Amino acid sequence: MSKHIALISTQTTIVLKTLGNLIKAARIERHFSQVDLGERVGVSRYTISTLEKGDPSVAIGTVFEAAIVVGIPLMGNDPRQITHLSQAIANLVQILPSKGVSKKVELDDNF
Repeated sequence: MSKHIALISTQTTIVLKTLGNLIKAARIERHFSQVDLGERVGVSRYTISTLEKGDPSVAIGTVFEAAIVVGIPLMGNDPRQITHLSQAIANLVQILPSKGVSKKVELDDNF
């Protein structure tokens, strides 16, 4: 069985490492060990270590939960604002075409 390895852009790599370092700094400021944060997030110390290094294999939900636990705001701090944003985006998605790729239209330029 072969593993599919996704290609990660340089920009994504930088963002992941930056977010990992932000989580690490906030964890240390709160006097949490990696084990403490792992227990709060529901993952192992190894996963927290991997997350803090910016490894793209860590699930996005785990990264976001770790950020929230250490106090890093994602899309704001106010749950009401986040809910409002979520609803606004859901409404936008409903009015967009169901597929992101439009059909190629043949132009009749035979005048």
